[in-house]
Amino acid sequence: MVEPGQLRPADQIASELARLGRSGASGAVEIEGQPSGIVYLRDGRLAFAESPAVPDLGTRLIRSRRLPPGVWDQIARDHHPHGAVGAALVGRALITRAELQRLLQSITFDSLLALTAPFAGECSVTGIWLAPQRSHWAQTVLAMDVASVRRYLEHMTQQLAWYDVTPRWRPQWSALSHPEALVNSGQRAIASLIDGRTTVGDLAWRGGLSLHETMESVGQLVHAGTCTLPAPHAVPGPPVRAGLPRRAELTEARATPQVRATPLELGLLQRVRHGLERMA
Repeated sequence: MVEPGQLRPADQIASELARLGRSGASGAVEIEGQPSGIVYLRDGRLAFAESPAVPDLGTRLIRSRRLPPGVWDQIARDHHPHGAVGAALVGRALITRAELQRLLQSITFDSLLALTAPFAGECSVTGIWLAPQRSHWAQTVLAMDVASVRRYLEHMTQQLAWYDVTPRWRPQWSALSHPEALVNSGQRAIASLIDGRTTVGDLAWRGGLSLHETMESVGQLVHAGTCTLPAPHAVPGPPVRAGLPRRAELTEARATPQVRATPLELGLLQRVRHGLERMA
């Protein structure tokens, strides 16, 4: 295993996952630090990743109103030990297999971004351990190439950096905002949640949304002049969450995300604007 302190946190994690992928390893890669997380591998392929820093499957289903809380709790309670939660969700026609695959993939990307990306704030890794005996039910649904996922995450991180938005910022509507500025479903999904006090990260939790897609949507609204981003310390934040998300069960998928390119000059202009505002 990689010794803590030898590399940057992102490089420590990426280096270890690449090594395990090349060796065809199976098991749970437990990452201790800030934030913590678990990455599951099967025969060297990425099966799933989770972190307490991002919304888990239950939160995504319940808060997005795909599933009533009582139904999720019953399925998780009845099927969790046997790894059949996903099969139960699909079998009872509560969610399609394709939707389930997309959700698991989205949670995996969110978790890996939280563990490795600069926008997550100060990151640290105190230990990386492989537990070969551990597995996750998502391995019957997802089987992604580690190198391909790493390249995609690097592209996604660069894209989010252009927007200059982090999970700690608290967006608020500008005085000149107009409803017609909400041009896509991601922006509309968070519109009713923006109140000037809720962080971007908590917008994702409250709406059962992907963290990286929420950051992207807020960035688009900021660049359009619809939202502004007060400093993170301007409004008291909620207490820090602790503990890994609860797990559920499942069924094979591949990562084929469609990424929209964002003009780099927009991000540069935004950072210049922020710098001028801080100097004022």
